Amino acid sequence: MDRRRETVYNGGMGKSSVFCRIGVWKTMKSWKRAAAAALAALIAALSAGCSADKSWAAKDGSLTVPIGAYIYNLYYAYSQAQSKVSDTSKAVLDQKVENKDAAAWIREKAVTYTKSFFLVDRKMKELKLSLTADEKQQAEQAGNSVWNTYSSTFEKYGIAQSSFQLAYADNAYKESKIFEAVYGKGGAKEVSDADLKSFYTKTYTSFSYLRYPLYTTGTDGSTKALSDADKKKAKAVLDGYASQMKAGKMTAQQAADELKKVLKSDADQLSTAAVNLSDSTSAPQAVSKALQSMKTGEIKTAETTEDASYYLLIKNDIQKEAGEKLKDDSSRRQILSDYKWTEFTADLEKQADALTDVTLNNDAINSYNPSMFAA
Repeated sequence: MDRRRETVYNGGMGKSSVFCRIGVWKTMKSWKRAAAAALAALIAALSAGCSADKSWAAKDGSLTVPIGAYIYNLYYAYSQAQSKVSDTSKAVLDQKVENKDAAAWIREKAVTYTKSFFLVDRKMKELKLSLTADEKQQAEQAGNSVWNTYSSTFEKYGIAQSSFQLAYADNAYKESKIFEAVYGKGGAKEVSDADLKSFYTKTYTSFSYLRYPLYTTGTDGSTKALSDADKKKAKAVLDGYASQMKAGKMTAQQAADELKKVLKSDADQLSTAAVNLSDSTSAPQAVSKALQSMKTGEIKTAETTEDASYYLLIKNDIQKEAGEKLKDDSSRRQILSDYKWTEFTADLEKQADALTDVTLNNDAINSYNPSMFAA
């Protein structure tokens, strides 16, 4: 920087005596004023360039968020935009998200998510919460697990592991802690067991099933469809179990044990699931359609195209299951999360947006464009 200033000060001054000798001192005076102004502007620009710190994205009196955490939020917002655009065959940034230019939407979300770190930090203090040693370890393990798989991608974008850990795992564990304190037992917005049971029974369908894959899997992971004859055999096997179960001659577990032998598998073939049938991705279409028409305790078989399988389905008593699940703390927390998490995060975003005492490093933030993820 000093060498640049020295060059500016000395450059061209050797001709000043010539100007004086030809009597153009007014011109010289004007030139000097212009040169001084230009010099001042250059020094200011150089000083700003040298002092600008782009290592952080935002800060307040107690927390500084590194720029890598903002980049991760930008990356995450870009991923969200991909699932929200109307035409997945077109470039995300050429479309609108929630009636906004996609790039603008992504930037705004990234800033909101970054500001939410401060909100979460403050709420932890306000509610006198802290992560236990076990929770900290779980957060670290969760972060490491994803980082080990995607580190090369994140590092390419300038995201350090410490920034990723903050944005992905640490903050998530803190949000969960706050959520439980607010909506859990004794919280300001406590949800009763009666409300949770009502939500669960209206939203979910519980069923048990046996699954016969209509393909074989090689040692290299490749798959090969069964012949038509073997597909008929698979159908006959599960249809046969269904008939015996309806007649009371076989239990679901006995059918599963028989299927285990047929498939030459070591795994238990009886599984149970609870799905939201209004979500088209929760179960194969044929399974969802069959369950919607079934009564509690009814048994049906169905063939799917999505996962090329034949299913034996048993519809369970959702009322009984809900009661059992609410007795278990872990299951209760999961149902509570399913019920109120969207409301909770929407409220967090709204509060984060309203924060006015967080300093944003716009020079750093604006140097990253969502288009970096489109390459």
